[in-house]
Amino acid sequence: MNRYMICLDGSQVSERAFHWLEALAMCDLTHQTEIFLFHAVDRKAVTKLELDTNPNCTRHELAEKALDEYTKSLAVNNIKSHKLLIDTKESVKDVIIKEIEKNKIDMVVLGHEDKGRIERLLDGRGSVCEYLLKKVDIPITIFK
Repeated sequence: MNRYMICLDGSQVSERAFHWLEALAMCDLTHQTEIFLFHAVDRKAVTKLELDTNPNCTRHELAEKALDEYTKSLAVNNIKSHKLLIDTKESVKDVIIKEIEKNKIDMVVLGHEDKGRIERLLDGRGSVCEYLLKKVDIPITIFK
């Protein structure tokens, strides 16, 4: 197992997940590990990151800058990485599954923030983690 995909969304949880995965990859003495840095720019939602960070940048530009920083961090440690920055109006959950299949991913790493039932109802979206647990047949590591 050496093809990992990490789902990044700008949250502290996904940041912790990234550093854990980076440390795991550094333990691979064969240097066969590849990390796929996934970020979907959901055109349906406005994120706090977008509003707080720089109102002059688009969500895509902010995500691209973040992925560039992750890529640099991995390169310093000689870890091969691939950026998967996807602009979509589709369900992010379905885009994740497509990328898992397309890139032959061995394991997915993602963060999960608990939402109450009412918040999920108002949001209109269920948990990505729950969805992936039901739909994919590869290991999933979830950070809280």
